Amino acid sequence: MYSMYQVELMARQVHEECLKYSEMCRMRRFALRRSRMRSTLRRAIEEGLRYGIEPHEVEREFNTTLQQVTSR
Repeated sequence: MYSMYQVELMARQVHEECLKYSEMCRMRRFALRRSRMRSTLRRAIEEGLRYGIEPHEVEREFNTTLQQVTSR
């Protein structure tokens, strides 16, 4: 049988592990979202360059892509 002190230590360790796991998940989601944003932006710019896009249009596409990715 465990003493209250041992149970408290185990509960604290489990809590710390859960916090570490949730932080890793948050960082993974952030990296994934950032990667998707880059690839979407790259595709939009490459497509625009094929059709002779103007610099102000690139800026507009960039802003539109950022809004779409951040709203997900």
